This record gives sequence, structure tokens and C-alpha cells, in this order.
Amino acid sequence: MPYAQLDDRGLLKVSGEEAVAFLQGLVSNDVRPLAQNRAVYAAMLTPQGRFLHDFFLLPWPDGILIDVSSARLPDLLQRLTLYRLRSKINLEPMPGMSVTAAWERDSGFGIQDSGVFSDPRLPELGWRIIGEAVDLGPGRADAEAYERHRLDLGVPDGSRDMIADKSLLLEFGFEDLHGVDFAKGCYVGQEVTARSKHRGQVRRFIYHVRAGGDMLPLPGTPVMLGDVQAGEMRSSLGNTGLALLKVAEAEKAEAGRLMFHAGTAALKASLPQWVTRPPAAVTIDAV
Repeated sequence: MPYAQLDDRGLLKVSGEEAVAFLQGLVSNDVRPLAQNRAVYAAMLTPQGRFLHDFFLLPWPDGILIDVSSARLPDLLQRLTLYRLRSKINLEPMPGMSVTAAWERDSGFGIQDSGVFSDPRLPELGWRIIGEAVDLGPGRADAEAYERHRLDLGVPDGSRDMIADKSLLLEFGFEDLHGVDFAKGCYVGQEVTARSKHRGQVRRFIYHVRAGGDMLPLPGTPVMLGDVQAGEMRSSLGNTGLALLKVAEAEKAEAGRLMFHAGTAALKASLPQWVTRPPAAVTIDAV
């Protein structure tokens, strides 16, 4: 079974009698499944509904762990501290703990093990293992192997693919990735996210892209369909990656069997296989 320690992840603990209620009013997903020892994938948004952070919430014996990009953990801690006010919670970074990802679902590895959580986004993404660095025997890989696995599945990563204060959750498939709950009630940024869903205002979406033998260019590189800029690159490894594309241009390319171009690379774009609610081109102005 392949597994890799993710050194780019950090952990932050939220504890105290109001920890669940505090997070419930801030994040995009319902946190109550934590009580059933299940991990929750969620995001924190601006009041205008723009992306700030994505993370995993993990039940822990003395609180709730937040598994987040280590580079952005200080920013998340600062924002949570501002929202804390008089809530009876404590916020504590956990620098001595690590995050390991393991994948291949038929390995016999299971969530009954302590500190092991099934990835709530997709079964194919495997497990998150929390605690000290682990040795699961043969199969040890580096973080790049896990990154390639993520990209092969077409799953976006907030710290790599989304832009703080700009990106919208529904452009990145958060509903299909079980990262947003439209029935949980109010949270920061909820109104804009709900309006985007109910009005069909998703003009751009994340697509899986693959080049022939060419390396894909850096994130932010324009993706062109003829003379029209159709979107821009997001994360990639080798000839496989993700791009945020205008849905109308992606539909045009599919109908005409046209190729996109980014830098010197010719790209074929497709919706990730996990998408069950395909976006449709709309003419309504985006929120």
C-alpha cells in the first residue's frame, strides 16, 4: 500500500466546551459527523463568500484537530482568534504531530485504527493518518507520489489551486467533494455560496487537463482556445494537471473536439470523473 508523509500539512487543535458550536458557525460543512468519529472536509470563507482556507476537521480525544496547509496555518489561527470573542474554546498549534496519506482502498487498512480517518472527499483518496511519523512497511513513497495521485483523480487542493479572497467553492466542485452542506444553516459566506448554487451561477469550473508529451506550464499561465483566453492553469505534475476554465469554452471545445493551449503545450480537458453535477454554461452575471 503506498503511503507518504505530508510535510506541507500542519495541525491546529480546537478544544473547549463550545468547540463544535464555534466551528459550526464558521465553516462551510456540517461538523456534527465528528461525533461519529468521522472526518469532515470544509472551508472557511470571507463574508463575501470567497475562499480563505480548506481543511479537514478530525475528532480527537481532547478536542478537534484541523489538518491544514502548514504554510497557511498562522493565517488560519489568526482568523479563528479574531472570531473567538467570548467563545469557550482554546486554539493550539500541534507542531509535534504529522499527517500521513495512504491510498489503495483494497489494502485491508481500515478506519478502526486509532488516528486513521477515511478521506471524506473521495474513497479513492484513501486515509489521513494523524500522529507521529508512521512506518506502514513496503510502499513508502514521497509526497510527490501522493500529489500525482491527487492530480490523476482531478481533485483540487485549496492551497495549490484556489486563490484566497477570490475563488468560489462551487467552481472547485466542493459539493461533489462533500465540502459544503446547503442544509446546515448559517455560516460566514453562506449566503453567496447558496445563491451561486440555486441560480446556477458557476461560469468557471475546475477541469482535469492532460498534455501529450509536454510538461504543463506554471499555475496562472493562460489557457487559450484559439484566440480566446478560456481560463488559466492550476497545479500540475509533468503532463497532468488542473485548469480553471470557462464552462462555455470547455463545452465549445468538447463539441468541436478542439484542443486548448497553455504555453507550448496542447491540452485536452475533461471533467473529473467524480463530478456528478456537471456545470452548464450560463449567461447570468456571476456574483
